[in-house]
Amino acid sequence: MIPSMRQTLIRDEHSQAVVNTDLVALNKYKSERALYRKVEMLSNELVEIKMCMSRLCERLEQIESK
Repeated sequence: MIPSMRQTLIRDEHSQAVVNTDLVALNKYKSERALYRKVEMLSNELVEIKMCMSRLCERLEQIESK
């Protein structure tokens, strides 16, 4: 085990689970997760906008062809 990791790992007295108490790593993980979720949301919105634009173009072509 990495020496610095030993300081952040403790054993829970009740469940005997190994718990990481490194708050810096936890905050980094949370910020990366939030960024990933934001990118996913924007990506989904972009797909939706593309679909709407495609339907709009099809509709305009139908109107112009009449």
